[in-house]
Amino acid sequence: MVLKVRLVRIAQGYPSYKFAALAGVHPDTWHEIEMGTRKPSNSVMLRASEILNRPVDELFADAMEALVR
Repeated sequence: MVLKVRLVRIAQGYPSYKFAALAGVHPDTWHEIEMGTRKPSNSVMLRASEILNRPVDELFADAMEALVR
């Protein structure tokens, strides 16, 4: 499951390693978050939302649905 945050990050021209640094996580951690194999913390979701100027629920809808299940 690839999260929408990855598609938006790429569309806005952020390389994965640079975005990880801006979000405050290791690049490997960021990759796992984008692939849906790691749950992002609330603070990471908020930082990503601010960087990309998109609502958290838009970027991480799939991850949030998985938490509810």
